[in-house]
Amino acid sequence: MFDKPLNRTYERLMAAIASLNLLIVLFDLTYIPLRDFWLLGKVRIPLVQRIIYVPQPLAITPLYDPIKGIQPHRETEQYLALVRQLRLTIETEGVEAAATTALLAELRERSEEMVDTNPFALANKTGTLERIKNLMRLKVFGNRDASSRQAFLRFWSPDYINAENWQEHLTWFEQQIAPLMASNYWRAYGEDGNFVNHFDVIDVPFNLLFFVEFLARTFWLSRQYRAYHWRDAMLWRWYDVLLFFPFWWLAPTWAWLRIIPVAIRLDQADVICLDSLEEQASQGVVAAIATDVSEVVVLQVLSQLQKAIQRGQFSRWLPRAQGVAAGNDVDELGEVAALVVQVVLYRVIPELRPEIEALVAYSVDQVFRQAPPYRRLTEIPALQQLPAHWRQEIAKQVTDRLLQLLERSAHSPASLPREGTLLVSQLAQKFGQTLTHEMQREQVGKAIQDLLVMWLEELKVTFVRQTHSEGIETVLDQTRTLQQVIERDLQQRHPS
Repeated sequence: MFDKPLNRTYERLMAAIASLNLLIVLFDLTYIPLRDFWLLGKVRIPLVQRIIYVPQPLAITPLYDPIKGIQPHRETEQYLALVRQLRLTIETEGVEAAATTALLAELRERSEEMVDTNPFALANKTGTLERIKNLMRLKVFGNRDASSRQAFLRFWSPDYINAENWQEHLTWFEQQIAPLMASNYWRAYGEDGNFVNHFDVIDVPFNLLFFVEFLARTFWLSRQYRAYHWRDAMLWRWYDVLLFFPFWWLAPTWAWLRIIPVAIRLDQADVICLDSLEEQASQGVVAAIATDVSEVVVLQVLSQLQKAIQRGQFSRWLPRAQGVAAGNDVDELGEVAALVVQVVLYRVIPELRPEIEALVAYSVDQVFRQAPPYRRLTEIPALQQLPAHWRQEIAKQVTDRLLQLLERSAHSPASLPREGTLLVSQLAQKFGQTLTHEMQREQVGKAIQDLLVMWLEELKVTFVRQTHSEGIETVLDQTRTLQQVIERDLQQRHPS
């Protein structure tokens, strides 16, 4: 609701300004690690040991070094100045001149001082100094195991910088060593003990703009939706706070968090679409907590039912035979018993016809066997099959009569004789009363109570096992599929 765009053009303008601010922030965060690139315009690929040169139409370091409090390092700048002066002196006075010899001696002294004091440490560029040493070892001695101090002393010696090779060696130094030394810098410390950083000069105008915009937007939203206070709108637009939070003062390395409001604003301005990302993020959050929440809720409900049954409340739920009616004047247990009677008499018994017929035949046979004439008939070989035929016929007739009586009583009771209807009615009524009475007995209630507790316990175990085996992601995927089906159906019904 509070994410509703104010105006498409306005939203895109503010999203563009926020994107610009984010780019400046990312540039500031990466400026120190990438300063060699902005200074020299080249990128070294470590795996293949190749250098790629990138042309830069605008010199960046002279403009941005003052923002980061960076100044040329005095020692390395003086060293490079001596090298330039050496070339000029040789070109004007020659290699054998006294001024050339003095400059070479001073360069040897400066080289020993550089190796001992490491002026690259403050800029965290000790690796650059090591690369300079390795290049000098390879140039002078042809291997990396030699002494770097001796390599510098020999390189700046009159024997090495002689009339034949001085131009070649100085050119090599200017191409290989001088750019590395020029990348060193000195950076001042502030009174807080941290490096000087004037990024606030750039960031504060953006902070003020987005702070004013935040107040105006949330106030407008609170006026549009009277049920919500200004504070509610501010809490809803919490991510906009990252746009004017003074990271440059409190937490400079966390300024990249502005990517959150920038991405949201670009989505609201329809510049990018974050629907799929939002769905995945919400699904991930729901999946992380849904399993635990569903287990806690379901297990809590089942546990409460178990405790209620164990406390004997199950017996109190059953209405008493004395005729005490429930609060809604309905005898629930009696209704259940009546339904059971209807199912047993009119649904179950007809399906048991073969078994009932066999049971009746067996009962008739047992009765006949107690009669002396029946036993005599079975002893006559020619009449041995006759009693069995009578038994089956009698069982079939009795079963048919009973099932016809039940069927006619269920579907067309008016077609039955009054006496038959009365007998079936009395049987059903007596069956229901007896079932209700027996269920109210303490022993039966206790047995049902124990069975219910055991069943609920099994239900809890089954629920937890099934939840962990299937995973909540399956349920979320099914929910997402149903939502997509509903959206497609709505689009078909109401095409735009």
